[in-house]
Amino acid sequence: MTWLGEQLGRIADDMPERDLAARAVAVHQRRRRNVMAFAAAAVVVVTMIAVTVAVRALPGEPRAAARPSAPPELPVIKVGTVPTVESAPVFVAQSEGYFQEEGLTVQPVVVTGAGAATPQVEAGMLDLAYTDYATLFRANEKGKDFRIVAGLYRSSPGDLAIVVSAKSRIRTVRDLKRKQIAVPNLGGLGQLTVTAALKRAGLKPRDVVMVEKPYPEMLHALNSGQFDAALLAEPFVTVGGERSRILADAIPREFAGLHTAGLAATAEWVRKHPRTLAAFQRALAKARHLIASDPRQVREVVPTYTKTSPEEAAAMTFGSYPAELDMTELKRVADLTHAHGFTERQVDLGDAVGG
Repeated sequence: MTWLGEQLGRIADDMPERDLAARAVAVHQRRRRNVMAFAAAAVVVVTMIAVTVAVRALPGEPRAAARPSAPPELPVIKVGTVPTVESAPVFVAQSEGYFQEEGLTVQPVVVTGAGAATPQVEAGMLDLAYTDYATLFRANEKGKDFRIVAGLYRSSPGDLAIVVSAKSRIRTVRDLKRKQIAVPNLGGLGQLTVTAALKRAGLKPRDVVMVEKPYPEMLHALNSGQFDAALLAEPFVTVGGERSRILADAIPREFAGLHTAGLAATAEWVRKHPRTLAAFQRALAKARHLIASDPRQVREVVPTYTKTSPEEAAAMTFGSYPAELDMTELKRVADLTHAHGFTERQVDLGDAVGG
């Protein structure tokens, strides 16, 4: 007997015959509505589960790289830095305890420039060190085996300038012909930017004499007449204040947004200390992320490793600190290095980047 037949039999005794069919149909419709409601609820539940699974599968913020089970091969490392805004991420990571969180003790060692740091890294006196990319490209072309292991800095208009004494009669870059110009290290990116500035003014490198002088000594030497002009980076552009006058921005359109500096190690050091390098890179990445969200970190930390007052740090100009190495930007630096005669051959970035 069908379900409908059972319903008719059950209610037949209580209803007039003429209402029998109508009542049975009503019961059947109510049962059908209940079934449909249950099915709809099931669809909602299944849909919610599917959405939840899908949301969980969506890519969110990248998770921090898992720490290796083994500690860094070297618990203490020495890192060469320069007293400019370029080195700020190292000191932010230090002050925030990011290196300690990674099981590292980092000892910053102030060097006068990339040219001075390179032999110390090669000799093992420094584990890692600041480098301007032009210096590293030139060193590798001469047979060295250095690797860029982290980016540090991207330039901004005003953070690197050719300056003269406030009392100087020199008014244009062209007036520098047969003059002496101080740069932080010969053969580096600083000299490259000065060379480009001379070219724009119709001069050649041989029209001037470039001398090497550490940034902290430049202003005194400039104002005492030891040379006629100097290439200054921040915070020294600001520190110069009334004692110096900006002759030209060393970051013109050709160099706008240039990635100027990073950290380097020997290829052998990179191979022998992968966990140490990874720990350092994670800590440095945290510092760069913090600076990106709060640039005041740079103004607060610069006076701790340079002879800069908080007031001077508040007034200085600085660029940005890229989250990672940008191979396109590195190639741009390599091409400029070659175009201005600082390397004889095109740079093979595969031999310059590692770790």
